[in-house]
Amino acid sequence: MGAIVLIALVLIVLILAGGVGAGLLLRKRQFGKYGELVRQGAGWRQVPANPQLWQRVAALRWFAGRRGLQDFFHMAGEHRGVPFEVVQYRRPPGVGERVYTAAAVVYVPRPVPGPGLHLAHRDSWTPLGQDVEVPTGHPEFDRSFLVSSQNPDFARAIMQPGLVEGLLRDGRMRSRVVEFAPEHLVVFATVVATKDAVLPMLDMLVDIRENVPWQNLAR
Repeated sequence: MGAIVLIALVLIVLILAGGVGAGLLLRKRQFGKYGELVRQGAGWRQVPANPQLWQRVAALRWFAGRRGLQDFFHMAGEHRGVPFEVVQYRRPPGVGERVYTAAAVVYVPRPVPGPGLHLAHRDSWTPLGQDVEVPTGHPEFDRSFLVSSQNPDFARAIMQPGLVEGLLRDGRMRSRVVEFAPEHLVVFATVVATKDAVLPMLDMLVDIRENVPWQNLAR
């Protein structure tokens, strides 16, 4: 009997050790992917976590719910002359879940701070809180995309024909949510922040930033 108990204890220790080893290996692989991302541009670097940043974005507050988000990896740099931050968030498991949910988020500054707006494919999003849907008047776009805001006039000023046409043909919007937060333009997706996920998100966000008539909004 004693030998059986000893064997059982050894097996338990081996299983636990294997679990820890697998966790460390996964973490090492993740940081290897982040290292690849940091090397994409001169001056791109890892920076300290900013636990308050996600709380300034309505879509991320909704995604976090009561569980909050952990700033797992945070980097900053400049892309096409625009400063940015990229964060790998982890949402703790909820009831019936066993693993963290990953979310890759890209932030760029708004040239003109102001009201909020959400933009996503209809199958990815529903209006939040007091947001109302704002049709753009482009039938094909409005069938595929949902634009919502608490300020419809602001949304209509943003969604000019050039931006609408560009987004309609942009495959990078698939399963992404874009928010005009008070001080940032933000895009997020429930994916790991690898270079293959982040670089298209970053490029798309800079494209959107460049196609918004900020000069009209500043008046």
